[in-house]
Amino acid sequence: MIQGQQGSTGTVWLGAVAVLFGILLLASQANELLKQIVIAPGTAAELGIAANCRADELVEEALSLRECQLMVSSVQITLASSPEWFRPFQIGLSLVGCIGAAVSLLVGFGLVNGFGNASRWGVYSFSLLVLLDIVGFIAAVNIGPLLRAQYLSPLMLWFFIHLCLLVATFHSALASTRAEE
Repeated sequence: MIQGQQGSTGTVWLGAVAVLFGILLLASQANELLKQIVIAPGTAAELGIAANCRADELVEEALSLRECQLMVSSVQITLASSPEWFRPFQIGLSLVGCIGAAVSLLVGFGLVNGFGNASRWGVYSFSLLVLLDIVGFIAAVNIGPLLRAQYLSPLMLWFFIHLCLLVATFHSALASTRAEE
């Protein structure tokens, strides 16, 4: 009886962690999607137009003139380091990542509420997210060095988070399958 309660508590905690990371991943993927949509080729930053850092906006945003210029440089780095295939690829990957994050949220809620198949769906969901992390890593290795530096560290972090969640949900699914027998 005590062992069953511990397993149940462990599953609830696994669900809570899955919800937490699902929310963070959804925000991260949505932010990346917005970035790829907004920072498009042919914008003022790519054309080399000087930053329009008006004094009133600098005061309003609490920025120095140098910080404003560096923000434009950051956009220029993104545009210069991106091969033609990267932007549409990253938009698609972010869209699928948002869907995967939403599914992981549902799995987390299912684990917290004790739904029977939530662990099995967790294995599918986190397998998809690990696969997306690997695909994103392969893409990031094939882009320019300045942009690669921005992408590799978060990709590795998400890969290990999703791998840990995959192992935990696999163990939970295995335990629930054994309990049914």
